[in-house]
Amino acid sequence: MLGDYSRWDDLLYVNHVLDQEWSRNIVLWHKNSRVVLVRPCCAFDDKQKLFQRFYRCLSLQGVIVKIIDHAEIPHYTFWADWILFVDQDEARGIDTLYSFIWDKKIVRKKFRTYQNFIKEVDYEMLRGYLDVLRSEGVHVLNLLYSEDECGLKQKIADKYAVHGKKTGDALSEEMYQDFFDDLYTREYAEQILHIHYSVETKSGTGKLKDHNSKYYRVINGERYTKGQPSKPIQNIYFFGVCFMYGHYVEDKYTIESLLQKRLNESGNDRVRVVNCGSPSYGIHISTELARIMDTSFRKGDMVVLYANDRNLKGTENLNLMEILEKCEKSSMWLIDEPRHCNHKINDLYAEAVYGKLKPYLGGTVHETGKVPGKDTDFVQMIYIDRYFKDFEVSLYSKIGAIVMNCNPFTYGHRYLIKRALETVDFLIIFVVEEDKSVFSFAERFAMVCDGVADLEKVRVVPSGPFVLSQTTFPEYFIKEKDDEIAENAENDIMFFAEKIAPHLNIRYRFVGEEPDDLVTNEYNLAMKKILPQKGIKLIEIPRKESCGQCISASLVRKNLEDNAAGQLGLLVPESTQKVIFKERPDI
Repeated sequence: MLGDYSRWDDLLYVNHVLDQEWSRNIVLWHKNSRVVLVRPCCAFDDKQKLFQRFYRCLSLQGVIVKIIDHAEIPHYTFWADWILFVDQDEARGIDTLYSFIWDKKIVRKKFRTYQNFIKEVDYEMLRGYLDVLRSEGVHVLNLLYSEDECGLKQKIADKYAVHGKKTGDALSEEMYQDFFDDLYTREYAEQILHIHYSVETKSGTGKLKDHNSKYYRVINGERYTKGQPSKPIQNIYFFGVCFMYGHYVEDKYTIESLLQKRLNESGNDRVRVVNCGSPSYGIHISTELARIMDTSFRKGDMVVLYANDRNLKGTENLNLMEILEKCEKSSMWLIDEPRHCNHKINDLYAEAVYGKLKPYLGGTVHETGKVPGKDTDFVQMIYIDRYFKDFEVSLYSKIGAIVMNCNPFTYGHRYLIKRALETVDFLIIFVVEEDKSVFSFAERFAMVCDGVADLEKVRVVPSGPFVLSQTTFPEYFIKEKDDEIAENAENDIMFFAEKIAPHLNIRYRFVGEEPDDLVTNEYNLAMKKILPQKGIKLIEIPRKESCGQCISASLVRKNLEDNAAGQLGLLVPESTQKVIFKERPDI
């Protein structure tokens, strides 16, 4: 119940993060924050060592730390800002043992494992950059959905149940009329619901792809906002997902267009509202940060953002759930959750945002007083400094890279790595960070780290949002070819060649032959075309074989599906087998 077995793969990932120089300087916790560390209940050395490492890390940050046993948790629940467990097994046991605490939703949010607490880094980086903007005269407003006092989510579920559906399903035709209300016609509903919000990542910031149609226009990565002034003296920039870029409405009914209408009608017709929303922000908050950092603000401008319901300290917040709770028809005007709303809800949001920003309208904007933006290297800040701050590039003359998913890590992957080391004197392995595979990122990352632990001159890092991510190359994760596959593959590779490789002096990139996977093959063809033009040599290495067939992760997964565990010893190293058998003890 309380985790009497070792989640070594989770711990290895956290240990790796704590090993990095950058982790000593990140502000995951603020000075004088009150943090409770729950002592591991078991005697496994790896848990005890990680517990001590995290304690030392916290102590150096000026945090008030209390070390407690499981039985003391109820006494410290309200005192602590955070309650940390070594891994998810410990947390699951506590979830059951002290379930009565979970009735208080605000308390439940305090409970974290070391691994998911580490993931708060991106939000702290976002908060830190927003602090910079505020100090330079840019007002920031954070939109969030907090609590659900009137049972709105249950009302949505009940609405679906009436039509024989469950929350999360697509709207049925019978539900169209309620959702689209006064705009409803079946033809209109079909056109709006089938708009394709395509994303491109030429700059690494996940902008909407330019488009021009009757209800949906995008120009230079910004969705069209109706009524924008041609010569603005002040700007309001919106960043966020779905409801922020207007997923279920036409251009004139986005929050931005409705806010622009209010501004124009109130005499603030030289204030421009800019829609910088994108679906990619829901995948990686760091892509939203990158877009913010890539924007040239002026003193007096304003930022409105959605940070996945995070209450960002130091930032003014607007709880949209309070707006919804005042609207009797809100459950009819939402699809499956508060963020998926129609034009009527957007109108309410626009009015609420206008009320919050009204005191800052008409202020003096300094044309020459630009704040940090375009000139900031967001790739270095968000990614390079995180994983390579201690990496001395000058020590090596031949640096190479491999991007791997490792689902799971096989002898084929290790063979590719060892062959690459015959060519270069240092090798960087980027492990795909998206959790879109059979094995989680933590499991795959651990497999690779442990699988190459005996090899020198190798560094294993998460791929982050910029290297073969769902933002940069979504087709890789759905394994389907579409009209944009070639363009997205080229954008991903170009970004790697122009923004990642130069920082690390990468001059070689290695891939295995890909005879079967059409999407990966398309990606490899794009690398052959682009990388040599950027001074990076692509080396394709034949697959390693076993018993007359190529070793591949897909072959391993097939053996698992067929319960052919006896073949695993020929396909994967012992470190990978540990994960497989721990997660699937019935094999």
